[in-house]
Formats: sequence, C-alpha cells, structure tokens
Amino acid sequence: MTILSVVQNVCLAVGLPKPDTVLSSTDREMLELVRLANEVASDIRDAEFDWQALQLIRTFQGDAVAEAFDLPEDYLRMKTKATLWSSRWLWGMEHITDTDEWLELMTLPYVAVSGQWIIYGDQLHVMPVLDTADTVRFVYISKLMVKPASGPNKAAFDADTDMFRLSERALELGIIYRYRAQKGVASDDDENNYDQALYTAMNNDKGSKPVVSGNARRSFSDVGRAFPFKVNP
Repeated sequence: MTILSVVQNVCLAVGLPKPDTVLSSTDREMLELVRLANEVASDIRDAEFDWQALQLIRTFQGDAVAEAFDLPEDYLRMKTKATLWSSRWLWGMEHITDTDEWLELMTLPYVAVSGQWIIYGDQLHVMPVLDTADTVRFVYISKLMVKPASGPNKAAFDADTDMFRLSERALELGIIYRYRAQKGVASDDDENNYDQALYTAMNNDKGSKPVVSGNARRSFSDVGRAFPFKVNP
C-alpha cells in the first residue's frame, strides 16, 4: 500500500475529501497529514523493538592500525541486545557502555583476554586493534523505513508512490489518532486502536513461536553453549 492509499484511508476516516495527490499537494490539511505520516512512521520505527525488516549485518575488516570505524550511513541504533562477533574469538566481544571505563582500559597497563567495543563520536571503537586477518560483525537497525517505487530505501516519505516498510495498519491508525488529537477530538478508542495495531505488528514480526512441552534442556534463554562446535576424537 502506498502512502497515498494510506492517507486516502485516513481522510475517509476523519471526514476529509479523498485526495488525488498528497506529497505534492499545497492544501493545508494534506501538509498536516504528510507531517503526521512521517512522525508516526518514525515513532513506529523507533519503538523499543527490533524490527526484522530494518536489521542489517555490517562487517568491518581490520588493517592492524585502525581502532575506530565509521558507522553505516543508514545507522539508527544497535539492536536492543547487541553483540559484536570477532573472527579472533569464539565468543562475543564485551560491550563497554561508559566512556570513562573505556578511557581506563586505554590508559592502564591492562591486557584484555577478549575484545571490547564502544560507540562514541559516531564511530565504533574496538580494542585491541584488529589484525589484517580479523573481522568484526554486528547487526544494526537501519533508519531507512520507506521503500520507493524504484531506487534505494529512504528515511522519509517524499513521493505518493512510497511505501512504509513496517506496519501500514499501525501507520494508518496512528495518523488518525494523531490528527484527531491535534484537532481536540481524539478518543480513547483511537489511541487503543493504534496501540493494538502496533502490538499486533510487533507480535507477528519475527514469525512463529514454537511451543515446547516437557522439561526444557536449558532454563535460561541467554545461556550459551560452553563449546558450540563438534569435537573430533
């Protein structure tokens, strides 16, 4: 469904004439709906949820010199539970979240037994420096939430033929709710309908959820295997 179709449905719901164009319109109501469409789409994208459609894998190659790497141009954020994987170790690298702790690691005579990483200055920093044969890989969330009729994805609607890459149902109900709210006529049902559509989209986003009966082999979802590889005699 294009953004034109979404806004046309919104107009029918809020009592506005059905438009033939939206993004190129100079009508005040259409300008408001375009702004709301981008705002609601951004809110859905930025929800505390890792949308599978926006997840991308990035790999950095070491050169034995660089300790910092520029983040991807479409980088929005890391996954909620992000892990960096290096070809040097059989486990994930340690995430340092505080820059003072990172400065301590850089300053003190400290030899790490595993890699560390941190993000600051719009760069990914790793320690120790990657050798030329080393790589680090991670999954990040892209900010490019809009799919055009042709060409690369983008971060906002700017053509009537653009499509939202996430839940169009949540987008439509969110625009209805926000539009009525700014006009002072929103109801609890408007907000509830939007929240329910967003929840449903999140719940359905990553496919089926197997049901396990009987005794589970592991009781903690974040426990990894001690040595997750085949051992030959």
